[in-house]
Amino acid sequence: MPSKNHTTYAAVPFVIFGIILLTALFLKFFEPMLPKVLQNWAEHLSIAMIVAVVIGLTYEYTSHLFREEILKNLLHESQEQVYQALKAYSVLTPDEVFRLLKEIVSQINQTPTLFYPARPESGECTFTESMDFFDTLVKMRPKEIVNILSSWIEPKSHKNLKYLASDFIGQYQLVELAEELRRQAEPILHLGKLTEDDRGWVLNYIWAYSRCEKPMHKTLGDVMRTTSDHEIEKWILFLPVQMPSIEYANMINDYLERDAPVSDDNLLLVIQAVASLHRAQVVDGVALLNKFPNRFGPQHQEDVGRIWRNYALVPDELKGIFLQA
Repeated sequence: MPSKNHTTYAAVPFVIFGIILLTALFLKFFEPMLPKVLQNWAEHLSIAMIVAVVIGLTYEYTSHLFREEILKNLLHESQEQVYQALKAYSVLTPDEVFRLLKEIVSQINQTPTLFYPARPESGECTFTESMDFFDTLVKMRPKEIVNILSSWIEPKSHKNLKYLASDFIGQYQLVELAEELRRQAEPILHLGKLTEDDRGWVLNYIWAYSRCEKPMHKTLGDVMRTTSDHEIEKWILFLPVQMPSIEYANMINDYLERDAPVSDDNLLLVIQAVASLHRAQVVDGVALLNKFPNRFGPQHQEDVGRIWRNYALVPDELKGIFLQA
């Protein structure tokens, strides 16, 4: 219930006009009793005050009507906007939106992702240019979206549904579904049963689960340190290009510290990942790469310079990583 203890400021002008009018009437009443010298002055002053009250009340009343009309128009516009928003909200419910998404992604040959850029050699395509709509939808209706995505990540679901669902789960850290992702993906990954068709969604499940754990990306970092699978390394090394964060910088540092050899194409992916992190000011990429001069030979110098320039960076900064060339 709204409080009744509030000040009515709209009455203030009328109180002031009332005081002026009473003063004018007071002067008019006592005018004959005043000395001759003051009678003429009192008469003019009382008339002026009465005229001022009349003009003031007229102005205030006119202004009141004008303000009331403006408020009515604003209220009408606001009601219309709210109506349109509610109308759109009622139509674009999570069920409707995700039903359309499901129909589309289940029929396309490419792997849909929320992130840009898509992986160039794995048939991925960025599914949306802006995340604003999904940001709002997840914020307003999280329980419904969790229920929908739980059906998308069932073992028998289409691989595209699994991949896009895990994108949503990881991006919005829907922890309610994270454990199910780990339960499905880890056995396949640890047993080395990854097929070409399964690699994308299995690794994306691990990434999404890892985004929901604390500390973030611990599981993904463990995979990166221990795997000897060239394609798994390649998949993980592309993540910093899509979403620069300090966890990936630490992951790359640990990756380069391993005793295991790193293929030339994955070394170039390291350069690309570090360039992305450096440009986003997540880490000092030059200092990071300078720690590992033995990883880069003269055969890499031209490609490293090209990749660094692609990120609008200065290749000369990296001269130190070729000290052993």
